Amino acid sequence: MSTTTTPTRRRSRRPSLATPDWMRPRTGWTAAAVIAVAAPWLVDERQVFVLMMVLILAVFATSYNILLGNTGMVSFAHASYYGVGAYAVTLSALHLGWSPLLGMALAPVAAGALGYLTGLVALRATRLYFALLTLAIGQLMYVVMFQWRTFTRGDDGIHGLRLPDVLGPTLNRYYFLLLLAALAIAIMGVAMRSPFGATLRAIRENRDRAGFLGIKVKRYELAAFTLGSAFAGWAGGMYAIFDRGSFPLLLHWTTSAEPIFVTLIGGMNSFAGPVVGAVIFGLLRDYVTRNFVYWGVVLGLVLLTLILFLPGGTVEGLKRLWARFTGGPPPEGDPAAPDHPGVDEPAPASRGGVR
Repeated sequence: MSTTTTPTRRRSRRPSLATPDWMRPRTGWTAAAVIAVAAPWLVDERQVFVLMMVLILAVFATSYNILLGNTGMVSFAHASYYGVGAYAVTLSALHLGWSPLLGMALAPVAAGALGYLTGLVALRATRLYFALLTLAIGQLMYVVMFQWRTFTRGDDGIHGLRLPDVLGPTLNRYYFLLLLAALAIAIMGVAMRSPFGATLRAIRENRDRAGFLGIKVKRYELAAFTLGSAFAGWAGGMYAIFDRGSFPLLLHWTTSAEPIFVTLIGGMNSFAGPVVGAVIFGLLRDYVTRNFVYWGVVLGLVLLTLILFLPGGTVEGLKRLWARFTGGPPPEGDPAAPDHPGVDEPAPASRGGVR
């Protein structure tokens, strides 16, 4: 009796060319951390303030992408929780005499609690009606902050927040905000890589099918809404420390557009997309507003170009460019990918995300 052995193929240990090393998550985040730590020593003080605003935008946009990119919900109330976080720092210092550091700890708690309560109302509707409900809730909170002069000082806002002496120097404040931003992004990253994040993406892909599988869709959407609100409040608290104040415009619905722009520029299908978008948006805005008058026109042209020619955002565009350069497989979502629904099978109506 003869026995036959099947030859086993040894896997190559050579790294795949599909994704460049500098785009691998660990390498990319390490490089970003090194650049963020070294950057203040390479620029002047004015540009350090621009970098601080980039850090705040990165947290703000990443918190919004929990709703937009991971759950497929469009909210126009996100700025409200951002503003509530900023006011939590300034109002606790104004009326209770709390340290801004203690107010910073309060900011995500207050914004998350408010997000939970308002989410109970907004999530009674879906799709367009959900977006309109969030718009109404956001404007309601804006009017409260604007009109309640005895408590919030109305449209004058609260300015001149006294920071601890250690945060007085610009460099110290930058590194403190960098630490807060890194901590927030790390926590959100862990959450989105967990089974919780995977469930949110299943809801985004097909809400009805997720419900048929036994997933409590409303509960998960409310949890995502609360989590996104809490980290928007975290970003608002960072802003209060950065600007040493708060004002009602932080809650206006137009402020909610900023994380949407940032997410579209960077790419909402990648966790790093909002961070990359914040860097591009922050630096571009600083350059354009110092050299031209019409920042809105430039932003509109950038968004128009991205949506028409690079709908996946900058991160996906870089991956696609690298795949074509090396001859590797295209990234997921590329129309040229063999498993893309547009090539082999019709795409579900809700595929791709935003409802």
